[in-house]
Amino acid sequence: MEHILLSHGSGGRNSQKLLKFIYDCLGSIVINHTEDSGIVTLQTDKLAITTDSYVVEPIFFPGGDIGKLAVCGTLNDLAMVGAIPKYITLSFIIEENFPFADLRKILHSIKKETENAEIEIIAGDTKIVSKGKMDKMFINTTGYGIVEHSLEINSKNAQPGDAIIVSGDIGDHGAAIMAYRNDFQSDLISDCASVVLLIRKLLDESICIHTLRDPTRGGLASILNEIVIASSVDIELNETEIPIKDAVNGICDVLGIDPLYMACEGRAVIICPEEEVNKILRILKKTNEGKNVCKIGSVIDKCSNPRLYLKTFIGSRRILPLLSREQTPRIC
Repeated sequence: MEHILLSHGSGGRNSQKLLKFIYDCLGSIVINHTEDSGIVTLQTDKLAITTDSYVVEPIFFPGGDIGKLAVCGTLNDLAMVGAIPKYITLSFIIEENFPFADLRKILHSIKKETENAEIEIIAGDTKIVSKGKMDKMFINTTGYGIVEHSLEINSKNAQPGDAIIVSGDIGDHGAAIMAYRNDFQSDLISDCASVVLLIRKLLDESICIHTLRDPTRGGLASILNEIVIASSVDIELNETEIPIKDAVNGICDVLGIDPLYMACEGRAVIICPEEEVNKILRILKKTNEGKNVCKIGSVIDKCSNPRLYLKTFIGSRRILPLLSREQTPRIC
């Protein structure tokens, strides 16, 4: 059979064939093949847990696919609290008539990213729905990691005087997806990647970090607005310091989209004391993933009506609000 059938979700022989196909593709990274629950031993006082669902359209995009996105997205969410990823769960909802060849490609992406991260899949599930009831494939994951540091890394911990650092160019993922959807001629690829290694390098060097966020849905401006609200602080960004590729700006100009609200899938926003900036830049610039790291702004002060500001290239100042509508649906 070349395509998924409803009988592959029935619990019968075809279900067993589908599961064997998945297990064969994923190999040894799956540590639980038959039970509904996996058992692991974690010797730690602090455990980080995250869960997410991935509905990106298209499921294959320049620079990745829904499988790579699901694993990297889960790893990055764990990294944003400074956790070391250990295990994930993996659940598929697949539309009837989905090609096995495409499923194989997605499973190989998942295997590659899990092996690179040295994590294992402890549990999962697969459901098949009738053709026309959904769009090709959705993936749900839950990630588990251990926290070995004593830092309080969260969105409520941004402090006046802190620096705002971004690990690389912003908006690549969202712009690549939108270019593909609109048949634009572009060499731009998604930044979809794990940032775990970057964060581990900083923690291993005992860098003081107050807040970490990955600017996924809603992009840089949206996650900084969330931090502004959570920490009750004003933040000011310097427009001339924010790294954005010309291709991203061009795609956003054509579509009427602000690149500051474009999703990234392989970037980290780091908020830390100003005295840590040079050390962070020195450490991350030595890595391929963080070679374009730069400081883009500062936390100004505590206030009762906090705002995110952008200091423009002409020296004026404008507010970057939370958006009231969805610019780029199904971006992750």
